[in-house]
Order: sequence, then structure tokens, then C-alpha cells
Amino acid sequence: MQSVHVVIIGGGYGGIRAMENLAKKDQITITLIDQNPYHYTQAEVYDFIANKVDMSNVMIDLPSLCNSFRHVTFVCEEVNGINPETQSISTATRQIPYDQLIIATGSRTYFPPFIQGLREYTHGVKSVPSALDFKQKFERSLLNRIEAQSQGCEVKPFNIVIGGAGLSGVEIAAEMAAYANHFYKNGNFGCRGVDVYLIDAYESILFGMDPFLIQSSHERLVQLGVHVWHNNRISEVRENQILLDNNKTLDFEFMIFTGGITASTLTQFLGFETNPKGHLIVDHYLNIPNHPNIYAIGDITNAVDEEGKFIPPTAQLAERGAEHAVRNIFRSLQGKEKQPFRFKNQGVMIALGGEYGAGLLPGGIKIKGYLAYLIKKAIFYFYSSPLRRRSTIGKRR
Repeated sequence: MQSVHVVIIGGGYGGIRAMENLAKKDQITITLIDQNPYHYTQAEVYDFIANKVDMSNVMIDLPSLCNSFRHVTFVCEEVNGINPETQSISTATRQIPYDQLIIATGSRTYFPPFIQGLREYTHGVKSVPSALDFKQKFERSLLNRIEAQSQGCEVKPFNIVIGGAGLSGVEIAAEMAAYANHFYKNGNFGCRGVDVYLIDAYESILFGMDPFLIQSSHERLVQLGVHVWHNNRISEVRENQILLDNNKTLDFEFMIFTGGITASTLTQFLGFETNPKGHLIVDHYLNIPNHPNIYAIGDITNAVDEEGKFIPPTAQLAERGAEHAVRNIFRSLQGKEKQPFRFKNQGVMIALGGEYGAGLLPGGIKIKGYLAYLIKKAIFYFYSSPLRRRSTIGKRR
């Protein structure tokens, strides 16, 4: 195999998996570019905002991780553009040439512009700063509330609103409710507790997913005291109040919006074709059309299955896409024909607050309760532990 330089933009789930697989070949040199010096394990964010883990548990040092591989260079900068004609990437300080390119910059929260006040008055958790900001403000508000009650002051309802009942919304609602219940029980605080509201426009949570997951998750949310409001569309968000299209209103202390995602801002500057939400259009090889040496994977793409249906963006999709892109890079360098991408779901695990979960394993095996929680934790352990070990090796070099 000839010597080749592969550039990966994005140090998320897809970018990391691509780097690991590419690094197995000595003939390949790799440059990983990310604007942050850490890999954010976003799938575990609910544990972080609910105080079950600290910030170090959702971050892995990228410079050390890259340094653990012999032929990997890390660049901590934001990409400003890609020039397919010169096969180069521009940042604020340099031009980086590539032979093969993988774009894996992920997604950000989509705030529908027709919902007035949504972006201004809600929190997101798709980045470490936003998750940390919410966590700190939430805990400060709890403290202020306890102090006010002890001084005889009347305390208003403390409502947390989660907008959107997909996977992220359900997991966050469950974990926040479990955390709030534990907080008041553990501290024996006498003031009124926290109420969590999960609001969604569809007729059920986890719309379109397996009925077992929907039922198990709904039962657990009800057990935790979460108020689940179906068929409610948000029409406006004010500083501490949400307005719904059925004229209902709800005061809140905090609101987290998980109702949708859009591609990272990078796609706006590339000149490649995108869908209305900015996701890059890719062909069945995961290539940008007419650019056979440029791949796009994960949340940044409009990945579809064999029936043309949109594949929900998950860490699993990003990792499978990364593995497939790397295989096609190897095949093209060997003069072999590329293979089309076929995504096969390996199962779904949902964290549902405390030590409880629900999931579908390969073969259609259904599980819920403590066992599902343990399996989900094991999956994360077997993902993160090898990366942390490699990061330790890289730090010593």
C-alpha cells in the first residue's frame, strides 16, 4: 500500500474510531483536527449534570490520545474551509494538505427559528461548556431555594422542562428526576421538591422506536414522577415560562431543549450540498458526491438506509460509518472497488435514572431494570477505558 496522509476533522465518536482503525497501517499518517483539546463522551452527559460523575468522566485528552499513536498528529484549531482542488484544509494559522479526508464534526442543537425565545431562554447539553453551565446554575438555584425556605420565604414551584422526548430528552428527564428525588430525600429538606416536565409534539415518547422501549421508558418516567405531556407543541418560550399551542402555559426554573439537531456550523462554509438542516449529502459509499477522497460520517450527514429512510444520529452510527470509511480508503488505495455502506443496528440501551435502564440487544432480546443499567455501563466502560489507557501512554511520551 502506498504512503498516504489522511486528515480527520472532528474528535468525536466517529473521528476517534476512524483514527484508531487508520493507525493500524504503518503506511498511513494521520492528522486529527478539533477545536477542543478533548473528546466529549456526550452519551454520558446525563450522569454529569445529575452529579453522578465529575467532568473528567465525560472528557478524554485528545493531545495525549493522539500522541499514543506513532503516526498521528493533533491540531487544536477550528477549520475555516476545505479546498478540494488543492486538497487542503485551512485553519486560522495554516494550510493542511490531505490525500484522503474524513469529515466528522458532529451536530449541534437545532432551535427552530419559528419558536420565539427558544434559543435565548433554554439550555443545551451538546457541549461541555453548556452542560457545565446548566449543572452549576441548577445547583445554585437549589441552594438559593433551600436558603429562602429556611428564612420563612415563600418558594415558587421549581419546574424543569425538557423539550423533546427522543433518546436524549427521555434520558435527561429520567436522570434529573432521579437526582432531584435523591437530593431531597438524602438531605431531608422540607421545602417543595423539583418537578420535571417532558414535553413532546408526538403522541408518545421515543416516537418511532420499538414499543417495548416506549412502554418501559414511559413506566419508569411515571415511577420517577416525571410529568409527560404528549401532543404539545411549543409556540413560544419566555424567560421563565413556556407557551404551548393549546394555550397552556408552564412556569419553569430551567428548560433544556433536545427537540432536534442540525449539522455543525462547518457545513455552511464548505460549498458542498446539504439538506435544509445543514447535513452533508453523501452517496452510498459515504463520499461527498464527485469527491471520492472526501468522506463524511455521523451526525453531520444525511445518512439513510437501503429504503431511503433517515438513520437516527447516534454514537453507533458514527462509529460504524467511521469503520466503513476506513475500509473504503484501504480498498481504494489497493485498487479495489469500494463497497456501499449498510448500517445494521446492534441494539439500543437507554439510561432511565438511578440504576435503571431499558434496552434491545442483538437478536431482539429485551431487558430492563438493573441489568440493563449494568449493560449500558459496561458498554461505556469498554469504550472509554481503552482510550484512557492510550491517553495515559501518550502523556508519558
